[in-house]
Amino acid sequence: MILPVPPIPPVGKILSRPYEGEIGNFQEKKASIDRISTLIHEVNPDYLLFHPIINSIQNLVLLASYASLWLLGQFFFLIYAMFNSVIKEGVLIYYLYAIICLIFILISFFTAPFLTLKQLKTKKSRYHKILLLKNTQQIAYYEHNRKQAPIFHLINYKYITASVRRNEGLVYEVLNLHVIDESTREPSLSINFEDMQLNPYDQWAFIRTYMERPAEELPLDPRYAHACPTDISTLLFACADIAQEKKNKGLTGLRHEVTFMGWLRACTVSYLDLAEGNIYQSSANPALHPEVQRRLMWDGKNNPYNVLPVTAERQAAFANQNQAVKLKWYSGIAVNATWFIGSILYVMLVIA
Repeated sequence: MILPVPPIPPVGKILSRPYEGEIGNFQEKKASIDRISTLIHEVNPDYLLFHPIINSIQNLVLLASYASLWLLGQFFFLIYAMFNSVIKEGVLIYYLYAIICLIFILISFFTAPFLTLKQLKTKKSRYHKILLLKNTQQIAYYEHNRKQAPIFHLINYKYITASVRRNEGLVYEVLNLHVIDESTREPSLSINFEDMQLNPYDQWAFIRTYMERPAEELPLDPRYAHACPTDISTLLFACADIAQEKKNKGLTGLRHEVTFMGWLRACTVSYLDLAEGNIYQSSANPALHPEVQRRLMWDGKNNPYNVLPVTAERQAAFANQNQAVKLKWYSGIAVNATWFIGSILYVMLVIA
C-alpha cells in the first residue's frame, strides 16, 4: 500500500503467445488451482477479474507500520523521561542531543503509520486488477502512476506475449504480459502479476484456458473462488473480511460467521487486515469502466463457471447491515486499542 510504484518489468524468458501451440498442463495442479482460486474476484461468461496480489513485502511493510504505531506511543513517554533527566542536569549540549533524538524518533516511528492511515482515508491504490474479457478477446487493466489518475488500457489478447521473470537474488519467478513494439523489440506496455507464490507457467496456462477453451475446462476450487462485490462497496470491514478469507486464514466459506479463529485473528491484527482490505477495496476496477461495460453481454443468469454466488449475508455485510461482521471487526479494533493503551500505561509505570 505504501510502497513505491514498481518499474515496468523487463521481458524475461519468453513462454508463448495466444493460440500458439498446446496449452501446458499444470505443474502443481492442486496447489496452483487453490492459489489461483484465491486470486479470482469475479468470473462469468464475459470476464474474469484477478485481484491485486498482497505479497510478502507488502505484508512486511504493513507489519512495520503497525509496530511503528505501537512504538511511537510508548516512546513519547520515554522521551518525557529523557527530558526530565536532561533538565535536572542543566547542560546545554544535553538539550541539543535530546532535541535531535526527539526529531529522529518522531520521523522514524510516525512516517509509516501516517502513510498507512492516510491510505485508509484516501482509498487510492497503486496496485491493479487485471480483467480478462473472454467474448471480445481483450485484457483490461489500470496502469497506476505515482501522482496521476489511473490510466485505463484495453489490449487485444492476440498481441500479448507472456514471459517469466526471475527476481534478482531470489529463486521465485513471476509472470509478465507484454505488448512488444515490433520496431524496437521493447515492451510498449507490461503487466506484472507480482505473485511469487504461484507457478507462472500454471498461471499462463490458466489464462490461456479461460480465453481459448470452453468454460468446463477452467479449473477453479469453489471453496475459495467467491463472487464478492468488493469494488462497489464503501464498507472497509467487509473488504477486510474478504482479504482475510482469501488468505485462507479463518476461512468461513460464503457466510460472515464469527468463528473463534476468525474473531481471534481480528482481535490480534485488525489493523493489518483493514489495511489489506483497503487495497482490495480501492484498486481501480476495469470491469466498471464504460468501455468494458459496453462490451459485456452476460445477463447475470446461467453462469457456466463453478464459482459460488454472492449470498444475502455478504450483500448485507457490504451494505453495513451484517451484525456478524460488525461484531468481529469492532471487537477486534477494541482489543487492539486496549492493548495499545495498556502498553503505554505499562511504560509509564516502569518510568515512574
